[in-house]
Amino acid sequence: MATALVIGVPTAATPVRASEEPITESSHGLITQAAPKQEENDQSDEEAWRIYLDIFAFLPLETNSTTTINENSTSVNVPLSTIFNTLTGALTFKASAEYGRIGMLAAVNHAANSASSSASYWRETENPLRNQLGLPSMLRKRSIELKGDLDVDIDMNQTIVDLAMRYRAGAIQKPHMEKGSTSFVGFAGARVIDANLSTGLDFNRKRTVSVEGVVVNRERSREIERSASESWGNTWVQPLIGMMATYAITEDWQAFAYLDAGGFGLAGERDLSGTAQAGIAYALGNSAQASLSYKYFGLDYAGGSGNGYTTSQSGINLGLRWLFD
Repeated sequence: MATALVIGVPTAATPVRASEEPITESSHGLITQAAPKQEENDQSDEEAWRIYLDIFAFLPLETNSTTTINENSTSVNVPLSTIFNTLTGALTFKASAEYGRIGMLAAVNHAANSASSSASYWRETENPLRNQLGLPSMLRKRSIELKGDLDVDIDMNQTIVDLAMRYRAGAIQKPHMEKGSTSFVGFAGARVIDANLSTGLDFNRKRTVSVEGVVVNRERSREIERSASESWGNTWVQPLIGMMATYAITEDWQAFAYLDAGGFGLAGERDLSGTAQAGIAYALGNSAQASLSYKYFGLDYAGGSGNGYTTSQSGINLGLRWLFD
């Protein structure tokens, strides 16, 4: 009896050890298989096409511009309260495609403005007639003083097209990103700018035109009016570089910053453009995202022939992005 009891203890324990060993081996197998599977998924995401489509609504709190045509300069300041009264057309969107980490982008920014101002007194330091020979020396003075009712009109049509190659470092940019992850996209390419400007000066019947304090007769004042109504257009190409950085605050919320610069004085006497933008974005489902940011854009161009313009805008930028993958 005692012997049977002693023999029974190890025989009962043996199956317990045997059953534990397969469990340990299978658990180890699941762990070793999980890492390669995750790596395969990450690699599959990288080796795939992604397309981003962005549309924007830019609401500049203030727009300052100076147009120079045949060395005659006119400045206009347009606040946000009147921007929709002067805006005659607008189109802003961006599309980019990425395979793996390399991709390309294209952006279009089009705006057409028509602004006018009325005054009862105007002093123009850049005389539109000063370079025309055959006129009395009085009319070729640099300073013209206008008294009476007059209107100054400025029409501007500007289209900017950006084309560039891009490279991404860090995580894939998606509406939902892992908290704390970052993404950086750098790009380089070309910026094509097409600009058309026109200015007009309209004297009403009751006006007095004087040059250096001397009153000009009606015929000469009409010459000033006609010469001040001029137009200029040009299309030029700038080299372009830029970057966009994204940080995932949570899975749904992201902070981002965008910078670009073009020109660097290569296409004219003065030739520089740039954008600075910073804001936050929120995921709308799995493939859409809304953003709110503050944006500044500036452009300064002079072609060396007395024509050009300078403009700067800063304000609120609303955006929607769609991801197709």
